[in-house]
Amino acid sequence: MKAVVVSDSHGRFGGIQDIIEKEAPFDVFLHAGDIQGGVGRIEEWAGCPVYAVRGNCDWAGDLPQEVIVPFGSHRIFLTHGHRYAVKVEKETLAGAAKALGADIAVHGHSHIPSADERYGVNVLCPGSISEPRQPNRRPTYMILETVPGRGISWEIKYLE
Repeated sequence: MKAVVVSDSHGRFGGIQDIIEKEAPFDVFLHAGDIQGGVGRIEEWAGCPVYAVRGNCDWAGDLPQEVIVPFGSHRIFLTHGHRYAVKVEKETLAGAAKALGADIAVHGHSHIPSADERYGVNVLCPGSISEPRQPNRRPTYMILETVPGRGISWEIKYLE
């Protein structure tokens, strides 16, 4: 299985459309919050299940705060991360994911791409496609794939 993972688009959708066109085909699209409207457009473009959560800047709408996403033999805990202090540490988020039976936790909020492991949980952040904060300030997203017999793999990619 293949998932496209983005976060912190803050109302800008051109990058999302470019990513969808570039990475197709894929099985699921994940948005880790701070979308600021337009989930319907993403669903239209992606042509597959889209899971999105509410970020600290998503004041309107009815997106959930967090969701469990089945991903092959894995379970992804998808949340924005602001309620788990992800800018400071990853243990709280990993613990919450593990308690829910998830072996992958995906978050946004920091605007910095990262991949960590805590308590046996892969803690992944795709960064931001509109307001990156890592030193090179290049917009990022992530590709997450299941690898038969080997678990999962992920790659942080730059938006061209």
